[in-house]
Amino acid sequence: MEELPRVDPHEDPYLALRTALAVALCLLLAEPLGITMPMLPAVMGMSIMSNQRGALNPRVFATPIALPVIGIIFSWVAAVTVNEPMVFTLVNIGLAVGGLALMLFKGSRGGMMLTVFPLMMAMSALYSDYALAVMRDSMVMGGVALGVAVVGLNLLFPPRTKRVHEEVVAPLVSGQARRHLLIRSAVYLPVMLATFASGDMNLMIVPIMLVFVCAEPRRGTQVNQIVDRGGGTMVGALIAIGVLTIYSMIPELPVLILLCTVVTYFLIDKMTTGKRRPLIYQYTCSAALVMILQATTGGRDALEVVLQRVVMTGGAMMAAIMALALLEAIFLAPEDEAPAAPPAAQAP
Repeated sequence: MEELPRVDPHEDPYLALRTALAVALCLLLAEPLGITMPMLPAVMGMSIMSNQRGALNPRVFATPIALPVIGIIFSWVAAVTVNEPMVFTLVNIGLAVGGLALMLFKGSRGGMMLTVFPLMMAMSALYSDYALAVMRDSMVMGGVALGVAVVGLNLLFPPRTKRVHEEVVAPLVSGQARRHLLIRSAVYLPVMLATFASGDMNLMIVPIMLVFVCAEPRRGTQVNQIVDRGGGTMVGALIAIGVLTIYSMIPELPVLILLCTVVTYFLIDKMTTGKRRPLIYQYTCSAALVMILQATTGGRDALEVVLQRVVMTGGAMMAAIMALALLEAIFLAPEDEAPAAPPAAQAP
């Protein structure tokens, strides 16, 4: 996957403002559009906007169009196969392995769609027909909210540069590609199947976190994921606690939207001005928004939401990288090395 470069404030001075307003707009549109999971469009809007680099291009508008299509297709697949356990299992294994392969060997974000979204639909279908309908409708109407936010805000606050950003990805290149994929599948698939067996949607975060580690081609980028997502989750938890404390004293929707907007603006601005890698601020913002919105719209105890997110994210990612290291040490042969230099000739 791409390691996002830092944004030049002269090229895009409105990055933080545009992203914060996208979150606010998605939350404001949730009730009129009947979105029962406002967390989904809000977090995706934050991700889409903060991922923008360079001038506008058609890819910026692809996700709002693709999200409803993906929601309808994968919800249909889940609904059709959920009552046939063997077919359900094989279909989800095939989608997961295909998604991991796309991310690992092509650096494609499309692979994440093949891995994460079918997982969400499958867990919803296992939970209840109602949960599946809620997830599908949230994705469909969330795409509408995202479309309004992305198009409107990019017209109002566009980047100032005409340079079109081209993604630079470093996919895995190896003579043992099949083994790499089998090892990653061996780490990810048992956790995915165990999550299916539990039927607990709160555990869905575990296989999702595993995806971000297993899909990285190299140990260095895997460690970056743990540092950025794990560290971002812990900092995001502290931010979420502060926001939830204020909201508990003034439990009004406008206050919640305002707090989420302020948090987003501050953290996304740090993607431009902060000293650390830009992605750590994005992941911190994502984790904070998820915990805040889960605690305020999901009917769960706020402390439970925050602690569960921190423990599951850190534990899943650490377990994944250790399992990958162990299996690679056992089953991967050393990659081709440069031939040793010939010995220096002896002087006569």
